[in-house]
Amino acid sequence: MSTTTYWSPNQATIAQQRQYVFTIPNGVGNTYTATINGKTVTYTANSTDGLTAAAAATGLLALLTQQTGVPAELSEISFTNPSSGTLLATASTPGTPFAGVTVNGVANQGLVLSTGNGLVNGITTTELQASVSPSDVNDPLNWLRVNLSNTPPSTSRVLPQNTDDVVVGATSTPMLWNLDRLSTIQFNTYNRYQSMFGQIGLPDINADGYAEWRATRFRILGPAGSVPAGGLAMVLGADVDGLGGSGPLLERYDLQSSQFTLTAVNISAGAVDIIGQHTANTFTAMPGSSVSVASNSGTKANLSSSSVETGASATIGSNVTWTAASTLTVNGGSAVVNAAPTTIAASNGARLTFNTDLLTYTTITGQGGCTFDFNAGGTITTYTVTTGCTLDKTTDARALTITNSTIDGDTCSFNDPLNAITFTNATSVKQAVTSGPFQFTGTRTVKVT
Repeated sequence: MSTTTYWSPNQATIAQQRQYVFTIPNGVGNTYTATINGKTVTYTANSTDGLTAAAAATGLLALLTQQTGVPAELSEISFTNPSSGTLLATASTPGTPFAGVTVNGVANQGLVLSTGNGLVNGITTTELQASVSPSDVNDPLNWLRVNLSNTPPSTSRVLPQNTDDVVVGATSTPMLWNLDRLSTIQFNTYNRYQSMFGQIGLPDINADGYAEWRATRFRILGPAGSVPAGGLAMVLGADVDGLGGSGPLLERYDLQSSQFTLTAVNISAGAVDIIGQHTANTFTAMPGSSVSVASNSGTKANLSSSSVETGASATIGSNVTWTAASTLTVNGGSAVVNAAPTTIAASNGARLTFNTDLLTYTTITGQGGCTFDFNAGGTITTYTVTTGCTLDKTTDARALTITNSTIDGDTCSFNDPLNAITFTNATSVKQAVTSGPFQFTGTRTVKVT
């Protein structure tokens, strides 16, 4: 019997504090620099202020606390001068780490104070208080592991372990910090219930306007080997615990090299944003849900055949690579397609938007009132639509080539006022055509040049 580990935040919220003790400069021109996220604030020792540790500390403090010209990252930190030659840095928002963070395996990310231009190792750093938060996924106190193999079941406050079923729900506490520190744990399954209201992950651009330097996606792995088939089964938005809810406003994952089979059930608050490099990755967006795959610039992913159901939506980023012969099925939902699968099958009023230029779509089929909005050029090798489908090039003049096409003449249409579409071969027009320059009954071929 497997063990289930629940996201169960139980940690306190304590502000990080770091003390920096300055060494006396050994000459004019020595520099004292605060660096964070590749940005710097530097004080240069000078004879006017005096060549003392106190002058260096207060000089850098003045620069760090001035009203303009300070990097936004430093606004998350409060700086004081508690004693001569000393700076004290405290997180402005308790629980938000600002220094000593390990990101992608690289330690000591965040704020670093250093010296240069003739002064080496002139600042001593002491961690007075580590950042503590109920939003830290790498803190054992924020997880509850339940072993059902024992009688009675045993519980412990430990991090998820290999083969655990992981459940996130029944809380509004977000998962924000150390998101990549569980990246080697191989989950058996992953379920995020509707009752999880807290966001999972960070946006790429911080609310203060800078590119986020901390990990932004919950980075996990699926089961080892090929069992169970489909890799990590991820179910997001199910109301398993009966508590309801709308889910998180932000939800971001990185499955690395693991295969995932994602089912988005009911995601009304926000959209799932996922990346992963396994070639068999697949998703199903059920009614009321929204899925984005590598939709942010600088991200990439692999996908196999996936589907979007009625009332759901999906966004496929331009750096998605589809497995050969993959099909994107859009059954009444909507999709923004910026990377081309081999086949697109649309039905039941589906709406697809194409924004990336010069892609080749081998097969596009549609039935039942589908709309294909092409805001880009490219090539469709075979285009087959029935019953009220429309290909719209109204707002884009880039060249779209359609090699072979078959449409219902009585209900389907091409909107091409800018003459952007080139038909390589004659179009097969089925059904009766009762209006327009050509009127006929049955199947005919029409060549537009």
